[in-house]
Formats: sequence, C-alpha cells, structure tokens
Amino acid sequence: MIPRAKVVYENCSVLDVSGRLLFRAPRKRLDWYLMRGLATRVDDTTIRLTFQNKGTGRQGEQFYLQDMRNECVVCGATSCGLTMHHVVPHQYRQHMPDSVKSRSSHDLLPLCIACHDAYERHATVLKMHLRDCFDAPLDGRGWIVRDDCARGKRAAAALLDEAKVAGIPPPQIDRLREAARLAVDAYRDVLAPLMPPPSAHPDPPPFSAGPSVRELSALCALPLRERGPDYVSHGEIVVAALAPSPPDDANASGDPASAGMCADCSALVDGGVAAFVAAWRAHFLRHAQPRRLPEHWDPNYPVRSSSEGLPP
Repeated sequence: MIPRAKVVYENCSVLDVSGRLLFRAPRKRLDWYLMRGLATRVDDTTIRLTFQNKGTGRQGEQFYLQDMRNECVVCGATSCGLTMHHVVPHQYRQHMPDSVKSRSSHDLLPLCIACHDAYERHATVLKMHLRDCFDAPLDGRGWIVRDDCARGKRAAAALLDEAKVAGIPPPQIDRLREAARLAVDAYRDVLAPLMPPPSAHPDPPPFSAGPSVRELSALCALPLRERGPDYVSHGEIVVAALAPSPPDDANASGDPASAGMCADCSALVDGGVAAFVAAWRAHFLRHAQPRRLPEHWDPNYPVRSSSEGLPP
C-alpha cells in the first residue's frame, strides 16, 4: 500500500445559495464548480453555489459536515504518510448496490502504514473464513489452467534464444522441437490471436523443420493460467450469496444457500448486505482498536446512502 503524498482531508466547504453548508469537499471539487461558473468563492476553502440545489446535500449528517483530522484513526500518527482503509474491503464493496457504495465515505478511514499492515493480518484471517464458508476461493472461480503446456513453453523459449540454441546438441534440439510442437498442436486455436504478423523471410533452422517462429512466439505469450469467460471473483461470490434469492434459486436438494456454513456466516446471509457491513465494522473495532475515530463515526450508521440530494 502506498501512502498519500498530500493530506487526506482538505476540509473545504460547499454552501447552497442561502449560505447553508451542503457538504465538504476537496479543493479539486471546488475548482470544478468555479471553472463552470456554478459557484462563487467565499474564502480560500469555501464556495457558494449559484444555482438552487434540488436536495439538502449532507445537512443533518454530522459525520459528513465536520472537519476531519488528518491522522491515523488507530494511533493518531500525523507525521508519516497515511493510507485510506476500506472498513468493508473493496473486493466486496465494489459488488454491492450503488445505493450502498455511491458517495459514501463513512467506512473509508485514514490509517498509517504500520497500523494498516497490522490490521490487514486480522482481515486476511476473516477473508479465509469467508472463503471456506461461502465456497469462494480467494483468487476466484473459473480459471483456465494449462499446466500441460508448461513443458512446451519452456521448449519454445529455449528455441527462440539464439545464444542458447547454438550450444544445444542436435538430439536435444529435436526433443525441444517435439515438445513445442505438441503444445502448439494442442492449443492451435488459442495461439492464433497471439501470433505476431508473418515475416517476409522464411524461418531459419532450427524452425524450418518444426513449429514456426510465429508459433513459438505465440506459445511463449500463452499464459498458463488466466481468467475464463465464466470467472467470478471471491468478493462477487460472497456478495451474491448475501442478496435475497427467490425460491426458484434454491439448490436441487432444497437446502438453503447457507447450508454448511457456520452460524455467524448463516446470520450474514440472512441479514444481507447490512449485516455484512456491520460485521466488518465490528471486526475493525475489535482488532484495530482505533482510539482516534472521527466524531460521529457510528458502527450502526445506515448502510444505504442518503446522497441523492447532492449536486453533481
């Protein structure tokens, strides 16, 4: 993780036409309104909109309207670079409904690198538990694996290495050529799009009697492992299980989606996204033990975003 080169919070203010605070924003957001003539500057960190906003912005949400401290929420460090920590890991959050993740920074908190690293060890343990209960491999499901192509790829790389080929005895060259040929024949359809443009010159030995330079180059470029068309990530599998499912989606045996899970994970499935978010918040509080949380940060804060009243 890379610490931010500048402060996390610039604590600028956006007012509506009557002068009431709508929301806080970075300077870049203020400049966006000013450059388009949609606001006038009040002071160095405050602008007032020149149009009537349709909603009320963040009015009434004290967490979003306060000055945020540029410090680690765990230890309070300010002198070192800060990283932004997703209390609900991004690999899950990105698959949640827009009403949960859109314009919501409640669960995005600054941590120093040391505290971030320390907590991530605990987070990894929880992810591994979710992997087992949700049958969701951490690297996802739906990989295309070509382990049988490994020997052919090594042979192709050796044959394309002019300096190496010069020192290989002819019988060994024949064995390399045969290994590469078997791999090329097995994956010819997959290799076609990977081949470089044809050359105007014929292949020199040792390629004239075996796979061509183009075929060998494509074989070298062929990954032994890549995501297939049906690939789904760990986070996608877990979040999909949290969504309410109609009866037709039950498995053939009629067992619920949470069959085989521990009691805690079964409760997450029953409670949906809200329960999942609450579980990660509780996990962060228990293991990170933050001492400098922003005022009004609430582990029971509503999961659904109330940002509909925010201007663009």
